[in-house]
Amino acid sequence: MNPRATKSDGATFTCTIAVCMVASVLCATPWAARAASCSTGKPTPITETWKAAKIKSNGADITIYTGPTDRGAQLQIASGIEKSLWVASTSASAIMKITTKGHATLYTTPTPNASPEAIAENGKSMFFTEWNSGCAGSITKSGEIKEYGTGLGQTKSTGMASGPNATNWFVTDYDGIGSISAKGKIKVFSFPDEGNQPLAITAGPAGNMWFLEGVGPNIGYITPSGSITEYNTGLGDSYSFGIATGSDGRIWFADNGNNSIGAITADGKTVSDYTSGFSGDPVTIVAGPDGNLYFGETTPVVGRITTAGVVTEYPFTASEGTFPILGITVGPDGNIWFANNSHSQVGMLKLPIK
Repeated sequence: MNPRATKSDGATFTCTIAVCMVASVLCATPWAARAASCSTGKPTPITETWKAAKIKSNGADITIYTGPTDRGAQLQIASGIEKSLWVASTSASAIMKITTKGHATLYTTPTPNASPEAIAENGKSMFFTEWNSGCAGSITKSGEIKEYGTGLGQTKSTGMASGPNATNWFVTDYDGIGSISAKGKIKVFSFPDEGNQPLAITAGPAGNMWFLEGVGPNIGYITPSGSITEYNTGLGDSYSFGIATGSDGRIWFADNGNNSIGAITADGKTVSDYTSGFSGDPVTIVAGPDGNLYFGETTPVVGRITTAGVVTEYPFTASEGTFPILGITVGPDGNIWFANNSHSQVGMLKLPIK
């Protein structure tokens, strides 16, 4: 493979174009800005105590917390400030803080019906993206929310992750990847080709951010300067919201479209596909503190996969009927926390599992 280096006329970024069977390194261009109406506010908090139900499953202890009011869909959950979990409460158009004891506080977004879906910590604030508006935002421990224009008509983001240099990165359904600094400065880089649909993002080796595409068998990374490298995994469409860097240095991803979990080496040369042991469809994944990875399925199942590919599932009863797990994280208590994408519920898988 003989890469060819190119540089934009504006001299704002450098990219390499390469063609080979395994990878393509692409030049990402900053997105053309579109007007967005974003706001600032300190909404009146809604406080609740969520009821805990304890469950034994395959030798593991699981606790399911259920809110007194079902506000519908939630997506990403993240450990963050105040030693709490923070949830993008999509249907309620709110950001929710919930403690490890089940005490919840909801803050509605200044922009009505913004539908936040992705969230991650950055310094002393939590940053989030809004699906229906052209805004991203931040929220402090006191509940003050600031929204920032992304330059997109609608942000349409399903994944955000903390990155190096006090910067968060997010994917957008507009076939792009964006970054937002702790001061709210945003850059969005678009893919040269359409239809990539990146759905998840995580911090990886060498200061790069790795992302998973929902359409097409592609996984890749973006450098801090905006250069994108994609690898064709050969596994088909993933339709998943989960990607994580494992303790073995490989990038792991949930593969909902193929009922498996995959892993790729950081050099992109080797892809492994683990297909055994799943009763449902893995859709999200996180690296655990014990060296294993933990995943959620579209059914009420949370599970563990070792770096050798050994799978153990922990099913539980969905008291509200459904419990698709599209958000999962390691909590401030060292346990695995996950969010119900259909109802106002979060769950906790206690570690270590005896």
